[in-house]
Amino acid sequence: MIRKKRRTASISGRRHEWINHPGCKCRRTTGEVQRRCVLSKRRRLSSDLELGAGDGPWWSSVADGWSLFKAFCDNTALHGLRYITAEGMPIVHRLMWVATCFAGLLGAGWLIWSIWLRYATSPTVTMVQDTSYPLYHIPFPAVTVCSVNKVLRSEAVKFVEEYTGKNSSSEEAARYLAVVGALGLMSYPTYHRPFQFFQYNMSGRPLLSDVNVTELMLRVMPSCTDIFVACFWKGMEIDCCERFLVQRTEEGFCYSFNSRTAETRWNESLLRNNAAGATTGLEVFFKGQAGQAIDGLDILRGINVHIHHPDSYPDVAKGLFVPEAPSHVMMAQQVSPSQTVSTEEVRAIDLSMRRCYFPGEGHIYGLPVDTYQQDSCFMACRMHFLAKACNCTPYFFPRTIGMRECAAVDLECLSMNNAATRSNKPPNGTPGFHPEESALDCECMPPCTATQYSVESNYIQTGNLESKRGKGYVDVFFKQMGGVRYRNDVMFGWMDLLVSFGGIAGLFLGFSLLSGAELLYWIFAGFAVCVKLKRERRKGVRALLMPRCSWLFNMTKRRSLARSPQPPQKRSSSTSTRDDFIAINSGEQNSYF
Repeated sequence: MIRKKRRTASISGRRHEWINHPGCKCRRTTGEVQRRCVLSKRRRLSSDLELGAGDGPWWSSVADGWSLFKAFCDNTALHGLRYITAEGMPIVHRLMWVATCFAGLLGAGWLIWSIWLRYATSPTVTMVQDTSYPLYHIPFPAVTVCSVNKVLRSEAVKFVEEYTGKNSSSEEAARYLAVVGALGLMSYPTYHRPFQFFQYNMSGRPLLSDVNVTELMLRVMPSCTDIFVACFWKGMEIDCCERFLVQRTEEGFCYSFNSRTAETRWNESLLRNNAAGATTGLEVFFKGQAGQAIDGLDILRGINVHIHHPDSYPDVAKGLFVPEAPSHVMMAQQVSPSQTVSTEEVRAIDLSMRRCYFPGEGHIYGLPVDTYQQDSCFMACRMHFLAKACNCTPYFFPRTIGMRECAAVDLECLSMNNAATRSNKPPNGTPGFHPEESALDCECMPPCTATQYSVESNYIQTGNLESKRGKGYVDVFFKQMGGVRYRNDVMFGWMDLLVSFGGIAGLFLGFSLLSGAELLYWIFAGFAVCVKLKRERRKGVRALLMPRCSWLFNMTKRRSLARSPQPPQKRSSSTSTRDDFIAINSGEQNSYF
């Protein structure tokens, strides 16, 4: 039987009660023998922090969580939390601080969500970088000239006589001549015109089905000398047939100036200009084509002029018709260039969000182009659509392996799909569009770095004597001495997003990165403590922590309940002996040692 004895000692005027035990160590202080019990292996938690005091599985967890939350609130740097769990705080004040913290959390969350939506829906912003960007940094636009009459009567008559072996005045030769003229009407976006012609000449549809339409149209098209009278570049006369090269367009075969998509590749550097105003750019004088059209075809007399990027095929739907006019009338086309440049930070944004292609991302299949351009992409998309719908492509498209040219018998199919080639299908659910509406499905986004040419056209009187030499005069020049340069950049980079979030969290909650680290620290530390307590409970031992865990709860600085000293009770030898013994300071704060 273990003998126990109560003794008291006076230290600094206070009475302390000690419990003698063989496991306690003794030390002599100021001449008096005092026994002080030192826990050899573990330190006891304060009675109000004995986590898991209950025996049940759920209320013990609630007690553990509340103690951990209170410890966090008492020591965190976040605003207002310490007043929620402070000792002696009136319930009204406590509820007021709970409402204040909750309102700050809602306000911060709403602002952060608004900024995130703005970043997700509009990740980039385009701003004006320079309103007087030098013209010598911008290439002069490509100018494509197309005769409205694609078939010269004189050349068509020669072909028909060679093909049929009969005189052109015969009835059979006239039928073949009408088919050649109808093939010349094949163009975007009016594929229905040649079919309307054949509705009154059904017997001519099977004709020329064995003829290579591309070679035929190249043979009967107006030559360079049949269209141009004279050409001037920067006020100096140039050879029109040397500078204007044959160009494939969806209108047929044309002639193009300063274009890299022409049939004969432009090997020289792109032409540039550093002047603005009339007669400072490209001047072209045209011949008249009276009497050159095939009989029975309703064709206007004049030319179509297309202004486009030198690396792109022209969009013929945007061309300008220039009719034959008196010699003193000039068609002035004033070009206002602009350039958009995207930063490398934009490349890091997902393609579905930035909606543009950087070099090496966009690909155009079926057209011999080196640089991606949106107009060329739409042209290739229309080509693939017609190839799938009609199992052929019009003659003015480049030949694709395994794909035949559309002949006169295919004009009906082209006419039926004419409307579908005029529009592109929007995303599903877009208001104003019928879901079953026939349209193209093209993924033709603009390039992230691009040059655009805005054209203003008007007729003006001119005194240029050269205009008397032809039936048309077109002057293409820059409108102003400088272009506009735009810069496409990210609206919110990760640094801006972090600063915005941090500013809002700091303003409403007093939150910072260190506060986040502190929160994570408490979560992981509390988890470690709970795991340790669970192991101790399984062993059937009172909830005590190892020294490396107990300090976490000592930070709460909570006052324990005062306990009155109780006389020691005798225990039988059968009673289990506690490992740890507690020094109780009567009426004072518990001591941890």
